[in-house]
Amino acid sequence: MDAQRGAYPALAIAILAVSFASIFVRWSDSHPLVLAGYRMLFAALLLAPFALRERRKAEPLDRRTMAGVLGTGVVLAIHFFAFISSLRHTSVASSTLLVNCHPLIVGAASVLLLRESSRRTVLGVAVGLIGVAALALSSVGTGEEVGNALALLGGAMAAIYLLAGRVLRRRLGTLSYAFLVYMAAALVLLAAALASGVPLHPYPAEEVLLFLALAVVCTIFGHTVYNWALGYLPAPVVSTALLGEPVLASMLALVLLGEAPGPAVLLAAPLVLAGVLLTASDRTGKEGKDGRPEEKGPP
Repeated sequence: MDAQRGAYPALAIAILAVSFASIFVRWSDSHPLVLAGYRMLFAALLLAPFALRERRKAEPLDRRTMAGVLGTGVVLAIHFFAFISSLRHTSVASSTLLVNCHPLIVGAASVLLLRESSRRTVLGVAVGLIGVAALALSSVGTGEEVGNALALLGGAMAAIYLLAGRVLRRRLGTLSYAFLVYMAAALVLLAAALASGVPLHPYPAEEVLLFLALAVVCTIFGHTVYNWALGYLPAPVVSTALLGEPVLASMLALVLLGEAPGPAVLLAAPLVLAGVLLTASDRTGKEGKDGRPEEKGPP
C-alpha cells in the first residue's frame, strides 16, 4: 500500500522529468548523434553498478538474448536520433505529439496483424491516425514535414522497442535490461557519429551538462522512475499518464522557448491524444506475465 501511495507522486515527477527532454535538446547545439549517444552512455554508466549487482544473481545470457538486446539497442538508437533530429525541423508540440503516438502503432499492428479487434482499440487507432494524418498533411510545404516525418519514425521505433522489451524482460531484470540496451544504443550512436565525421570531443561545459541532464533527469528520473511506478498503478492512470509528455513539453516550450503550438497542432492534438488514450487504456489493461502493465517507451 505504501509503495502504491508513493507511485503517484513518483509518476508525476517522472512525467515532468521526461517532458524536459525536448527543451534540453533545443538548448543544445550538438549533433543529434552526439547528443543521443552521450545521453545513452551516461545513463548506462549510472545504471552499471546496480545492473552488475542484479546480474550476480542471474544466469549467464545466451546468444539469442544477447542478439535481441543488441537489436533492441539499434532500434533505440534510431528512435533517439530521429526524435532529436525532428526537433531541429519542427515544433516541440508536433515532435512530442507524434513521437508519443506509439500506442496507436502497437494498436494498429494488433488489429491488422494479430486480429485483435477490440472496439476500443479500433476506435482509438482510427481517431488517432486521423489526427496524425491531419498534422502530417498540414505540414506539407511549411518546412516542418521533415521534422514530423522524423518524429513519426521515432514513434515507430518506440513501438518496436516496447514490443521487444516485453519479450526480453522475461529473461532479464529491469536494471540489467536497461543497462545493456542503453549501452548498445550508445555504441551504435557514437560509432555512427565517428563514421559521419562528427567529433566526439571536446565539448564546452554547457553541452556536457546538457548531456548529463538528458541522462539523469529525462532517462533515470524520467523513464526509470516511470517504469517503476507502473508496477503499482491501475491501467487507467498509466494510459492517462501517456498524454502528459506532449502536453507538458508544449507548455514548457511556450514558457522557456517562447514557442506556441500552431493552429494545425491545436486542431490535430485532441484527435491524437484521444486516440492514444483509448488505445493505451485498452492495451495497458492486458497485463503481461508478471502481472504488470506495459512499460512506457522513450523518450
